[in-house]
Amino acid sequence: MVELNKILEILATLGSIVAILYLITFVILPPLFRQLSSDAAITTLKIIRKPLLLITLFVGIQILLIPQFEFDSYEIWLKKGLTALTIALVTYIIGQLLTQVILYYLREYANKTEAMWDDVLVPILETILPILVYVLGTSFFLQVLGINISGLWVAIGGASFVIGFAFKDSLANFLSGLVLLVDTPFQFGDVILLSSGQLAVIKKVGLRVTHLYVVSNHSDLYIPNSNFEKKEIVNLTRPTPHYYDQLEVPIMSMVEPGQAIELIEKVVLAHPDTMGEIDRKLELINQFYGFSKPGIKTEKKREAGFLRLKAEQKLNQKLKEIEDGFYALSQQVKQFENQGLEDNEIVTIQGNCLNICEQLGLLKKADSLSNHQRKLILEEGDNARPGGDSLIGLIREWYSAWLEDTDLLLEDRKILPEFWEQKIELLKRKTNKLLVKANNLSIDDTRFDDFVDEFILWLEERFKRSQIEWQNPKIWMQEIRVVGGPAMDPNKVFIVKFFVDDIKLEHCERGNRVKNELYRELIWQLRRSYLGK
Repeated sequence: MVELNKILEILATLGSIVAILYLITFVILPPLFRQLSSDAAITTLKIIRKPLLLITLFVGIQILLIPQFEFDSYEIWLKKGLTALTIALVTYIIGQLLTQVILYYLREYANKTEAMWDDVLVPILETILPILVYVLGTSFFLQVLGINISGLWVAIGGASFVIGFAFKDSLANFLSGLVLLVDTPFQFGDVILLSSGQLAVIKKVGLRVTHLYVVSNHSDLYIPNSNFEKKEIVNLTRPTPHYYDQLEVPIMSMVEPGQAIELIEKVVLAHPDTMGEIDRKLELINQFYGFSKPGIKTEKKREAGFLRLKAEQKLNQKLKEIEDGFYALSQQVKQFENQGLEDNEIVTIQGNCLNICEQLGLLKKADSLSNHQRKLILEEGDNARPGGDSLIGLIREWYSAWLEDTDLLLEDRKILPEFWEQKIELLKRKTNKLLVKANNLSIDDTRFDDFVDEFILWLEERFKRSQIEWQNPKIWMQEIRVVGGPAMDPNKVFIVKFFVDDIKLEHCERGNRVKNELYRELIWQLRRSYLGK
């Protein structure tokens, strides 16, 4: 028999180890981890600390305590049981870390990236990986206990073949889901046009079906992936969320077409939620908006719209300055690269890049240039806050003014900031890459101008345009003869085409509301102008 003092000594040692580990994980580390900007460390600690104490205890018993006894066959089963419990705890830790930390931050990363594939990949990983972890953990658990599962795997393999053949349609849906993952034409939250003419929002691409939300009848629609893959997908939020629509306005034959077109254009431009040249919109909003339905709400809408347009005007001016700065930088780099970059030319390029970064609202960190290829070398300056004179500050001022729109819903007050803060994060990331490349130029570099040109293209196509003349309203006239025959004067119908600022807002009903308001305002203004009513 083992001496009692030896057992007590081993137990005291185990207790000390567990107590020290408890002190570290429950007392010392939590306050330190809470000071970090990310909650990944504290979340990881919360997941592992209790199982870690048990694992330490189980391993300690196997290494220190069990060898002191002679249990014969019981010793083997005790070791197997403790090892199996350890595997179960490790499986639990891995599963929880996977779902609460790794996949959580992958989802956060996917929300901040411009790429669409990761928005689809993460939900599929969230479905498959936890199952895979627990299946493997269970397999190891059973093997440690001495249960032979090789026959079970053979049976599972045979059953998989039979099930695969029986559920070949489901397998086709799964493979189609992967195809949508690799070559996806949308992001979650995008609005698409169904073949029925209804608007639907992409909610999720699952293993078997794609989940859509149909706006018109407030219902969920589930389409098998294999069917959805074959459909023609019209994405109304790509390349921008601006919504293009049209309406027909009948005009009496006696009305002079040129004057009618001019009046229609003014009314459409005056609406704060349509797209067009901002200078003209600011001139017209107080003259041609809201007179068909006067009231306090209309006054608030007009005032909020005017302030939003003023904020966007300032933003577009700053954006134009930055675009011009990038164009000048591109031309400068092309000129320098012809003869090879000299040291003083490299310094000039780097200085011009930093000047543009300051206009964006990003400042160089003090130690950023001492560590080449560092991931984050820029940080937001004071002028990046709402009201600042940088591009980022003006963007935040603009969308803050937009939030005062009386027609926005509660969900819109979350959608708008998230959308533009995501774009700001992308802008910061791309600008960091640009400055890293500028900071590592050498005499033989010949492609930095290509990188600058790509940045300009992204800024214009994917971020925001400083000039949008092509989005001004367009009016076409067509004549329709009445039933009386060709001898009678034809009626005139004007086709009015216009852009609405964001299709996602107001539960995707913003376009319909704007269209209805425009029609009402046009009829009121035309009657007032030509009939004196």
